[in-house]
Amino acid sequence: MDEIEAIGRYDVIVIGSGLAGLLAGCGLARKGYRVLMLEEHSIPGGCTTNFERKGYRFEASNHVMNGCERGGMTYAQLEKVGAHERAEFIKIHSFGRQIDEIKGTNYELPWATDAHVEMLIENFPDEEEGIRGYYARFGPMAEALLSTYAPQDPDDKAQQERVRDAVAEFGALAGKTGKQVLDEYVSHPELIRLMSAIPSGFLGTPCEEVAAGMLIMTEMVFRANGGSAYYPKGGSGQLSQVLADHFEDNGGELQYNRRVTEIVFEDGRAAGVIARKRKGQYISAQARAVVCAADLTALVSQMCPQGTFPAEYVKSIEESVPSMSAVMLFLGLDIDVRDYGIHECKLSRAWGAADVDTMFGQAALEADYSQLPIGSVTIYSNMDPTCCPEGKSVVAMLVLGVPEVFEPLLGRGRQRGRAYKEKKQEISAQLLATATRTLGIPDLEEHVEVLELATPLTIERFTGNRGGAYVGWKYTPAQAEGGFPQTSPVENLILAGHWVVPGGGVCNAMAGGNNAAELVDTYLQQSTG
Repeated sequence: MDEIEAIGRYDVIVIGSGLAGLLAGCGLARKGYRVLMLEEHSIPGGCTTNFERKGYRFEASNHVMNGCERGGMTYAQLEKVGAHERAEFIKIHSFGRQIDEIKGTNYELPWATDAHVEMLIENFPDEEEGIRGYYARFGPMAEALLSTYAPQDPDDKAQQERVRDAVAEFGALAGKTGKQVLDEYVSHPELIRLMSAIPSGFLGTPCEEVAAGMLIMTEMVFRANGGSAYYPKGGSGQLSQVLADHFEDNGGELQYNRRVTEIVFEDGRAAGVIARKRKGQYISAQARAVVCAADLTALVSQMCPQGTFPAEYVKSIEESVPSMSAVMLFLGLDIDVRDYGIHECKLSRAWGAADVDTMFGQAALEADYSQLPIGSVTIYSNMDPTCCPEGKSVVAMLVLGVPEVFEPLLGRGRQRGRAYKEKKQEISAQLLATATRTLGIPDLEEHVEVLELATPLTIERFTGNRGGAYVGWKYTPAQAEGGFPQTSPVENLILAGHWVVPGGGVCNAMAGGNNAAELVDTYLQQSTG
């Protein structure tokens, strides 16, 4: 019989220590609540983590953040929980460089709107009117919406009106794809690709499919307030650890290697959880409220008894389409790529094919990346040299991936057997060849000291996200709001993370965590009163 150890009663239990869970926990602990956070992994952060191999530090996911400056949207979320002075960020001045060998083009992609617009006009002079019109219309809309992430001045009526107009403008985009909106302004295929490069890469959905509002906002967040992007000093895992320490410093309790297997209900309310400690051993804890910052599919199908939620609610979650997952190549090189003239943080190089998105999608469906027409690498050592020894480099490549291709390769009990490992070796060789061509270093293979490959199953294993999805739901017009409400059908079970509004991404996850803390605080005060 399984052993269950009762560990006490808490005001709130937070399931998951991704950024949403960490912010929720920090906010509640600072208010004086007794908070228990349970994390399935051995470290905090979810997707926002690092791992090390032979002195090289790698990112579990590509992380460039926005709004980390004072008054920015990310800064505002950290400030709400008092962690804004504990986190450090490195400013990144350019999105990188995009080279096309066939067309002979070489673009540096600045963050600032004005510089970006002038770069586009210089290379596409016949499209000037449309370029200026697009950014003149949607830039102010985005800035007004982004301003709501920071504290508002209740007496600033003009700003309130700008926000109302922006909300209406954003609402008018409902049902449209990014491509449909871009087509209203510009026509050159390469220009459209440049104007959708950031959101298409982050959301894993081409502009022909992605919801227009999400495409616009995902790009504009980096162009607000003069344009800026940041990288967490010490890696994204350091940011997560800072928040975990802040949570514990404020009296929170964080336990690792605890997989929540059941949420316990009494009288229609969440009353606690049961979590696996190790094989045959479990813990149980009671609570007045629960915050679930984990996969919604696991919530409704595994953690909660059948009948907890309305059937339509469960069906809508199970039938919603997750975002694409990824295959990621990590390289630790015994050379400094700056010695080869590579100073960018991100470098993309194309060498043919008109329909790039189709080819990337096909490669993901077949798990065959041998014929990619473009390569894109992130050079983390050019952002933060502390990620590797001096004179060396850390390079990562992310391409789309789907879990269904890798599932049949697993052995009994979902073991990573011979077939799975052989497929990883095959893909590693393909992506290493792509990285070699992208960087333009012919003997790159001879300089590889560390090579790791993550598949969608790797991401699913370490984050618990359905299918290894890295931004929650797929941001199509039909799923454009980015998830479900943070209030669940159970009044004291509050949701957070990239499966619920406000959706995926670092700042959205933080904002969702802060929102969850406020919802729980309101509930607990009302239930006590």
